[in-house]
Amino acid sequence: MKSSLKALFLTSVTASLFLTATPPASASWFSNHHPRRAQVDRREHRQQERIREGIGNGSLTPQETAQLERQEHALRQQERREVWANGGSLTKGEQRQLNREENALSHEIYRDKHN
Repeated sequence: MKSSLKALFLTSVTASLFLTATPPASASWFSNHHPRRAQVDRREHRQQERIREGIGNGSLTPQETAQLERQEHALRQQERREVWANGGSLTKGEQRQLNREENALSHEIYRDKHN
């Protein structure tokens, strides 16, 4: 009897440790791999590459670069706030809004690089 109680206790402790450790890990994975968030993150990453290209080839001035970086930073902050408010994901409406803002920034990067 003593042995079965000990086994039951150890099983309960192990299960509770496993169950309490799993949600944060899976929530983090979900946050980073949610399709809408991943799409927005890919766009932000590509915009940063375009800005770096402009710096490297001299088509962006330091002032233009600073302005574009501020705008990109503001979009990242906006995304983080929205993701935090929604438990790790973006709503379709938030994704659409961020995409509209990324489109505007993309056009601005193009204009600045080609002036």
